[in-house]
Amino acid sequence: MTDHTRTLSLVLGLIRSGTAVTRPDLGRQTGLGRTIITQRVDHAIRVGLVTEGEPAPSTGGRPSRILRIASGRGAVLGAVFGATHLHAAVTDLDGTLLADRRVPWDIESGPEASLATLVGTAERLLSPELRERLWGVCVGVPGPVDFARGMPVRPPIMAGWHGFPLRDRLEAHYDVPAWVDNDANLMALGAWSRTRATAGDNILLVKASTGIGLGLMSRGRLHRGARGAAGDLGHTIVAEESRHRCRCGKFGCLEAFAGGWALSRDARAAALEGRSPFLAERLERLERRDAPLAVTDVLDGCRAGDRVSTELVTRAGELVGGQLATLVSVFNPSTVYLAGVLAQAGEVFRDPVAEVVARRSLPLATDELVIARVGLGRAEGVVGAATLAVDELLHPDLLDQWLRQGSPRGIRARNGDLAGPLPLDVPLAGAR
Repeated sequence: MTDHTRTLSLVLGLIRSGTAVTRPDLGRQTGLGRTIITQRVDHAIRVGLVTEGEPAPSTGGRPSRILRIASGRGAVLGAVFGATHLHAAVTDLDGTLLADRRVPWDIESGPEASLATLVGTAERLLSPELRERLWGVCVGVPGPVDFARGMPVRPPIMAGWHGFPLRDRLEAHYDVPAWVDNDANLMALGAWSRTRATAGDNILLVKASTGIGLGLMSRGRLHRGARGAAGDLGHTIVAEESRHRCRCGKFGCLEAFAGGWALSRDARAAALEGRSPFLAERLERLERRDAPLAVTDVLDGCRAGDRVSTELVTRAGELVGGQLATLVSVFNPSTVYLAGVLAQAGEVFRDPVAEVVARRSLPLATDELVIARVGLGRAEGVVGAATLAVDELLHPDLLDQWLRQGSPRGIRARNGDLAGPLPLDVPLAGAR
């Protein structure tokens, strides 16, 4: 990797983020000389990674033109599996959503069937033209992931997935670099990438759906921990002596009380015991009386004013807030995003989360803390997947490889942790 590629990666990252979108801005942000900036920008334009548009607002002298990441050169496929669905999308390098599709899917159907479903769904999104300019693939799964090897590690709800070489299979099929990550990580990255200006660079995202996960952005970078286990909020203990067994096999986990599957369990019990006419009526509609209610039935009950449904979601919010309060005190984020099915309950879920966090955390950590739903139309996961893929494609190590041959075709993903374009504090020896 040369200094040329390192500085080119840095310039591309600043343009992508909107931090610096003119040549003078790039010089001020990096401290690089005018000649170096001109060379790197001209190189990026020449290889089709950057376009130069309209003049920037004049500050005196000759106006500079706005620089943008080129939208038409490459494309990436991002996909996120939940416990009960798959969302796949294709974006340009600048993050523009070109096509997306959601399909119901049970992740416990196993890795081979899931991969086949992903490939089949992607085929409907990838026109021949998009397939030709596909540069990378990123897939999220609802369980712990060894990011360096691109495979799930003992996921509690994904039977048969442990050690499945998902990244290798994706790269073999698409012949482009591929990455695999936890779904909550990708959701946090997607939310941050679209709201950074207001959310700040230190955010938490709680995904409260069938299971409960957490993604953490620290100083604008995903935090995975030493082995990729960071963010496993759902399996923190809330009731040491509980008899509620979690799907991970342990007792007393947060997910065993506040996850969507736990709410479905408790809603069914309330319906059978006659404590909720609304839920009892929903249970009567099912073809099989022993079939479970869905968490969406509970949300519908909240909207209809059903007392039991509201109590279930409120209690889930209180429990999530209790575990989150410790993280807020330790990590001190500027923004906490709530995502997933339970977040669709709106204030019924958000308010108890916020109240418990405020009550249990120090004022300095909560005075300016924002707790809100993600406003991306439930697309934060695929946005994050696409963002990660482009970040990695523009990392100096990978950028250096594929620029030599003209495209990332046939190149394999790096084994390192997510780095993206170089941060500003990386020494650039000899760059001037």
